[in-house]
Amino acid sequence: MSLPHTLLLTDFYHLYRSRLIDSLVRLTGCRETASDLAQDAYIRLLTHSDISAIINLPAYLFEVGHNLAMDLRRSPLGRAKFVPLDEDLLCPAPTPEKLVELRQQCRILLDTILSIPPACRDVFLLRKLDELSYRQIAARLEISEKTVQRRLVQAMLHCHRNMGHLLT
Repeated sequence: MSLPHTLLLTDFYHLYRSRLIDSLVRLTGCRETASDLAQDAYIRLLTHSDISAIINLPAYLFEVGHNLAMDLRRSPLGRAKFVPLDEDLLCPAPTPEKLVELRQQCRILLDTILSIPPACRDVFLLRKLDELSYRQIAARLEISEKTVQRRLVQAMLHCHRNMGHLLT
């Protein structure tokens, strides 16, 4: 079927779009994927070097769509099983109330860390943030490893006393 002069390619696409999508849904099992593939098939038709050489435009469009679906099925992404989303799933983004709560907890944590005596706070930060060993902390601060251990325990107890209510 050659394209009549009065029929534009967009009209042609809209004429066959729903049938093409239905055909592709049977191949892919997903209406959204089928819709995307139908659009890709149409783009291939638009970018074909010589549309007038295509004898049967609907057959060409369906064949391109079928080939795209088969390519997708052969790809690792296409072999993955699509599981429909549960409409009752909770959004992973925190609610505004949860954000306020988290900000409050962060403020309490920061205030607690800042209230640790400086010598203990230095050990605490080097251990917890920089992940240095007791030996590395001792060398950096020029103190014994035993002092590192004692200051870290003091810092942890301080945090526990000030933030214990958040842990329960």
